[in-house]
Amino acid sequence: MFQFKTLTAGLLFLFVLSCAITNKSVNAQEIPFKSRFTSKQLSDAPVKLIPFPQEVKWQNKKHIVNRIWFGNYAQTSKLLRDETYRLCVTNRVEIDRESDYLIHFKTDHSISKEGYWLDVKTDEIIITASTETGHYYGLKTLRQLFETDQFDSRVALCSIKDKPGFPIRGYMNDVGRNFQSVESIKKHLDLLANYKMNVFHFHLTDHPAWRIESKIYPQLNLPKNCRARRDPGFYYTFDELRSIIRYAKQRKIMVIPEIDMPGHSGYFKETFGFKMESKEGMVVLEALLKEFFNEIPKEMAPYIHLGSDEVKVHNPVEFVNKMVGFVESDGRKAIIWYPGLKANKSVIRQIWGSEAPLESEGLTEIDSKINYINVGEPMSHIPSLFLKPIGKYSKNKTIGGIVCLWHDVNTRTENDFAEQNPLYSSIITYSWATWTADILSSPDKYILQIPEKGSEAFEYFKAFEQFLLFHKEKYFKHQPFPYAEQCNKHWKLYGPFEGNDDDNLVLKKEQKSYRYKGKKINCKEVTGNTIMLTHSWKKGAHFPKVAANSTLYAVTYIKSDRQRKVPAWIGFTSSSRNYKTKVGIADNGQFDMRGSRVWINGEEVEGPTWRNPVKKSMKWDKWKVRETAWNAEEFYWLRQPSTILLKEGINRVVIKVPYKSENQTSLFNFTILETEGLTFLDK
Repeated sequence: MFQFKTLTAGLLFLFVLSCAITNKSVNAQEIPFKSRFTSKQLSDAPVKLIPFPQEVKWQNKKHIVNRIWFGNYAQTSKLLRDETYRLCVTNRVEIDRESDYLIHFKTDHSISKEGYWLDVKTDEIIITASTETGHYYGLKTLRQLFETDQFDSRVALCSIKDKPGFPIRGYMNDVGRNFQSVESIKKHLDLLANYKMNVFHFHLTDHPAWRIESKIYPQLNLPKNCRARRDPGFYYTFDELRSIIRYAKQRKIMVIPEIDMPGHSGYFKETFGFKMESKEGMVVLEALLKEFFNEIPKEMAPYIHLGSDEVKVHNPVEFVNKMVGFVESDGRKAIIWYPGLKANKSVIRQIWGSEAPLESEGLTEIDSKINYINVGEPMSHIPSLFLKPIGKYSKNKTIGGIVCLWHDVNTRTENDFAEQNPLYSSIITYSWATWTADILSSPDKYILQIPEKGSEAFEYFKAFEQFLLFHKEKYFKHQPFPYAEQCNKHWKLYGPFEGNDDDNLVLKKEQKSYRYKGKKINCKEVTGNTIMLTHSWKKGAHFPKVAANSTLYAVTYIKSDRQRKVPAWIGFTSSSRNYKTKVGIADNGQFDMRGSRVWINGEEVEGPTWRNPVKKSMKWDKWKVRETAWNAEEFYWLRQPSTILLKEGINRVVIKVPYKSENQTSLFNFTILETEGLTFLDK
């Protein structure tokens, strides 16, 4: 998705996220936080359902269910019977014709096509919907209402009326840059289905390779025409694509294939010797689209994404009209990225960048702003996804949102997708955002900050955090899930101090403010495991305006019931999974190359022992910076945690973050991983 030729690495993140601050007609400070529910409604919920239903009445009771049968077996579709079987197997409930506890699937055509009513009683379960999809989503909610121990399975008694806030609720995976197996894709589809997401955006082509089988141009699939070290020769046969689409359809998920054109197509020129936008290129593209349409009929892929972004061509109108016209002539709907090449109003725009369509254009949009998983720091990314209303920066018709994973850097294994990115936490958070549509408005600053303690926005996110942590423990116990409770972590920030020689001042006894070089340094109270101090795009972080060669400090207190050693994540960078130009690796014993430091009770915490110490950051050189795969040690959540010593009683933590230059993102993460017996103080 990204191919910036003139921007420096420091400005790269600015370009991706600057969309958060382009609506100049509204002062961010004037935007109130408004939500469909209250924080009390969330915190009082006895079951942590994700996504949260539109209407729910809890009985605060649970009923033992060890056997179940269908109230209308013959009229129940095979898909619903199979899904009920899977639910029962997971929860050790026996499917037994002799059971007097029945599950009924009833029909009411007044309910929207994806909506459902779910009544869980002591003698029966009733799921009412107008379509099989609604019944299926009712079962997915029922799945979360069960709990199982070594003796029994219990289901929470309740009455739910639910429907999605948006018709498009999706996840995008880029396999053009790094191939993923059919098995891996299907695993992702299972996850989407469990959380009622209904779109899989399948980015099938990019500079490294055309991942679609071609019988008319088999040279497209030859390893020699693919980018070396990017899984050359790996592609999906049409049988495999149909298998994926059918698998998705069984889970009520629509696959949107993306065939990116005319940009992101290095493989194309390598194969044919001419570009896509040329006359010869358009002839080839029409033939390829025709082949794809013949193999993948409209019923299997009613939407086709044509990309169109990050490219300048001599004939943009001719190219877009020709390609869109070909898609629409086959009875399919076309989607393109915005910003991108211009197209007529019939084309759906998927919004990603810093520009926004004018209100008068009357377009239909899919929101993908500020939701790229691969540039998301794991802790700060979740409140950003949760607190931004879908379609926040648009005056057009928003039909939903798609959260995107562009893992641009070369990967060693396909597991890197989930391990190096906050993948699962992002998907389930976005499933809530797109289904529940509960955040009606919120300040722009919440994109990089947890809301102020004591505010309703803070209490709302704090309540959601408990939902997220519950699902992490119940459903993702053995999966990479780099998120930990952070609404209970409070910091006092001091700065900026001019220069880098003021450690002793802050390490001494706590003060409400400091005098340094004739200037008063005040305290700012913030919350989180990761604190975004400064950001290259200047707004949204806690210190948007900081002069180069300044220093920022953070102080917090931890009460321990005894002396102990505990593991902790400690990090000072957010490594983008798109580029390797952000930072280097420090010398052994240091946390980063900027001189960031951590003290516990005045004793300095030693930084990591690096496998590749004193490795400088790579310079920007198109694709070259993307070809060396990340090492686990470059991510604070993957490397060996630091060990910190806490004394019995109150422990004072001081963190130092130097700010070296303009356009630098300065942050820190401090996450203790074993918290039993610890109290995080707000002092």
